[in-house]
Amino acid sequence: MSRVIIIAFILTFSVKFIYASDSTSRDKSVYFIQPEFLIGKTLPAHSDFPDTRVQTAFAVSFGRYVTNPNKDWAVFFNYPSVGITFSKTSFGQDQILGNAYSLLPFLSINLSKKPFNSIHLKLGLGASYFTSYYHTKENPDNKAIGSKFTWTFQTSIHYNILVTRQLALTAGAGFIHHSNGHTKLPNLGLNSFLFSFSAKIYLSPLDDNQKKEYPKPSIDKTKQYFISFRTGLGIHEFGDERQVMPSLKKAVYSFAASGGIVIKRLIKVRIGVAYRFYQHYYNYITQYKSNRFESHPMINASNIFLYVGCELLLGHIGIDSELGINIYKPFYREHSNLIEDDGEFSYMLKRTIATRLGMKLYAINTSKNPRNNFFLGAYINANMGQADFSELTIGLVHRIKRRHDETYPPAF
Repeated sequence: MSRVIIIAFILTFSVKFIYASDSTSRDKSVYFIQPEFLIGKTLPAHSDFPDTRVQTAFAVSFGRYVTNPNKDWAVFFNYPSVGITFSKTSFGQDQILGNAYSLLPFLSINLSKKPFNSIHLKLGLGASYFTSYYHTKENPDNKAIGSKFTWTFQTSIHYNILVTRQLALTAGAGFIHHSNGHTKLPNLGLNSFLFSFSAKIYLSPLDDNQKKEYPKPSIDKTKQYFISFRTGLGIHEFGDERQVMPSLKKAVYSFAASGGIVIKRLIKVRIGVAYRFYQHYYNYITQYKSNRFESHPMINASNIFLYVGCELLLGHIGIDSELGINIYKPFYREHSNLIEDDGEFSYMLKRTIATRLGMKLYAINTSKNPRNNFFLGAYINANMGQADFSELTIGLVHRIKRRHDETYPPAF
């Protein structure tokens, strides 16, 4: 059920992303279709990793350029394009790894002065459906993917080789990662490096004005202070394919509070503290009567960490990341001994560093600078670089009013 909710969230996120800007007063919105061919290789992540061959993918993107000079975030990112990519991927081992059907909302940031004749950095975060995944009897060799659905992350660089009024021919190279966020084991993940070739077809031919350099109005150097609260529900599977212990799929409950500053209404930087309660840790402690933790099972099944976060605000959309330091996570040593096969250094990194990556949908456009704003979020949480659990969150951002602030718009 949680995976279905996350897929529905990504679809809603995609629609909001494509229509993330208004039509400009300067010209009509520029929509495009972009068929793409990708070829590359998946790198092994472990000694038990299945053999991989040449990887190929076919994709088609639907998107639009955000060329409204009245949108601060469009100006800040040098008039990017936003949209959604559908793709089908073969990893060269269809019987073991199967094919992946992916859905990725994307932001393509313009790295040069002219939006339609430039180098772009493309960032995508979405989900994939796998036709083949790990099964103890039917597919024991697939230690990379343990579930039908995974998170998918893409980062790539694209260069327009040729631009005409009707289309742009583009070459690119990038990295794609698939992981189910530890909701189903095994989950070594797939890390692929790919080259791509595509044709971006404009639905309306470009005119001479659109091919010129766009204006760069100055962005107000505003600063707003805020506090934020969120609560979340995550899903984590506790166990592994070696069957050292029975696999348990239980909830992870979380609560966090933070405060920080929004710069130019575009970049949100914050520090905070978070609490998590792992239901499966609690169940293991009470069921197996672990001597070290039995006297205080709820406390020992908890996790407290401090974190810093950075978020890019794109109207109703937020692209968010966090880096944290665990100050209390007592059961992780037992977790590592039971499940992981790590050396002491690797254990210390995973025990110490907590990371999160996800996306948010805000109720009110963040460019309107509302006093209060609710959000929904979907995240993948990790111990250092290893997935820990997938999570859905709900939260509130409250802007702190100061004496010298500008007049507030209505709260809701």
